[in-house]
Formats: sequence, C-alpha cells, structure tokens
Amino acid sequence: MTEVVPVSRQLWSDWFYRRVRLPPLVFGVLLTAGLLALLALLAVVTGTLEHLTASGASWWETRDGRVTTLLCLMAGIVPTALRYHELGTRRNLDALARSGLWPGRGPAALREATSASPRRALLFGATGFLLIPLVALTVDLDPGLYFDSDYWGLPQTWIWVVGCFVTFCGGVLTYRVYVDARTFGRLARELPEVDLLDREALLPFARQGLRSAVPGVIFATFLVLNWSDPAFLVAVVSLGAIVLVQNVAVLLIPVRGLHDRLREAKREELARVNAAIRAQPGALEGSPLARRPPPDLADLLAWRRFVESVPEWPIDVSTLGRFALYVGIPLLSWVGAALVEHVVELVIG
Repeated sequence: MTEVVPVSRQLWSDWFYRRVRLPPLVFGVLLTAGLLALLALLAVVTGTLEHLTASGASWWETRDGRVTTLLCLMAGIVPTALRYHELGTRRNLDALARSGLWPGRGPAALREATSASPRRALLFGATGFLLIPLVALTVDLDPGLYFDSDYWGLPQTWIWVVGCFVTFCGGVLTYRVYVDARTFGRLARELPEVDLLDREALLPFARQGLRSAVPGVIFATFLVLNWSDPAFLVAVVSLGAIVLVQNVAVLLIPVRGLHDRLREAKREELARVNAAIRAQPGALEGSPLARRPPPDLADLLAWRRFVESVPEWPIDVSTLGRFALYVGIPLLSWVGAALVEHVVELVIG
C-alpha cells in the first residue's frame, strides 16, 4: 500500500518517483549506463576516442577520460543517495514516533518537525555549481584556457555540463543532510525523559548520524580515485579536509543532544540511588526501582553498577561497524583502482 505523505512534506523526488515507478537504485544505474553510452557514442563520432587510441593511452589512463567516466557514475549515485537519505530519514522519524518518546506526536507530526526549505535546497544546489570552476582552476591553473575555443572539446564540455548536474544534486543533498541532522538534534533536546532501560528506542538517532555521513564518503571516493594525478593534489587535500569536517559534524549533530540527555539522566538516577543507599525518604521517586517493592542494599548496589555502565552515546557496536565500513570505502576504492591499473600494466606489458 502506497504511503500518503502530508502535502507540506512532499518533495520533488516524491513526485518524480511516483511517475517514474522505478526503485532509486535502478534509476541511478540506468542513468549512469545511459550517460556512459552517450559519452562513448560522442567520443566515437567526434574522433576523441580515435585520438586517445593514437596516443597509446586508454580512456581511463587519461585525466579527461577518467574524470568524465567518474562523473557519469556520480550522476547516478548522488541523486540515488539523495532519495535514499530522504526515505531513511522518514523511517528513522517513524521509528521515533512509534517509540512513544514524545507522547501525542505521531509520524506526521515528527515529519513536520524538519525545517527543510525547498527554496534553500535549490539555493544550495545552485551554489554547488561553483565547485566545478574552483576545482578546474586548481587543476588547470590558467583561467585563460576557458576563453580559448580550442579548449572546449568533448571531455571538457562533458565535465562542465554533467559536473554541474552532479554538483547541483550534491548541494541539495548536503543541505538535506545538515537540516535533517539539526532536526534530530533538536528532537533529542526536546525529549521529555530518557529511559535508561530502553536504549533501543534511541538507535534511530545513531542511524541518522551514520546516514548523514554517507554523502561525504561518496565525494571522498571521487577525490581518492584522482589521488594519483598530481594536478588534483590541491583539490583532493582541500576538499578532503572539508568533507572530513562535514562528516564529523553531521555525525555528531543528531546524537550530541541525546548524549547530553543520557549523561544528565545517568547523573539524576545515580543521585537517587545514592540517596536511597543513605536511606533518605522518597529518594527513589522517579526511578524505575520505585515501581517495585522497596529494594534491599544489594539491589541498590547492583542497580548503581548498571546505571554507571550505561553508555552515554546512543551508538551500538553494529552502528560503529557500519560507519567504519563506510569510512573505509574510499580507501578500498583507491586500493581497487591501484590493483586494476597494476593488472592492466602486467597484461599489456
């Protein structure tokens, strides 16, 4: 049964995918395949492929060939990542709504809590266009090239046109990631209470933080695959540093407020237990132990040890494992590319 999304929370992607009727992953693969086929056709028609063949280099071994191919991949990956981020954010909000952490606030109410603005998303996307000339200038080091008609061959035109589409979608994705991370951070601070016995209900905060780090990993992978090109050194180092800072920020924003609430809840509960050990009247009021018969000293000491052992971050081992895997994707991409290049050299040699 198709989910009915509140009108005020409908996105352009909701409208688009309802009409395309394809899963986001399938659409992304088809888009990449179509762009690669078009690029290959234009390379044959314009003679670009013949020129590269005459030079003795493969398409991937040249900067223009490598970057155009990577942009085809990114053109399918970034919009797909945007759509899956939107769907994942909705699932996490729905999970929080089902947990009953905010009495009286259902899934629709929590979805309305986000402050995402379509106009600001478009503005961020348009700002992403600046990334193409900035990276181009760090690589070419000569802005005069762009005013020379001989410069604008198929690879250069492809990089600027397809690159603008990629950076626009990337800008929108960056905006959504940041705004949604702030939404989860605000919801954490608005929690009426934190149940130390039910940390499972808090895991959507950690999952959202992990999901928010995915776009940075995608862009880092693109940068790492150009690491072997000395001309890309400035772009790789500078943009890589920005991506690293962004990833750390969007990972922490959804869970930092919850960390503060968990730490506060632990301190309050430990204060109650210590007061109960001192036999102060009404010390356990508001504690889970107050729902049971009066505990003896052994129970109080065991409960205090349990409360002290409760982690103050809502991140479990499996979540950390997935994050480590995502962080390792750029390194694996670089190693894989190096191995492929080495194998090709051995076969040709």
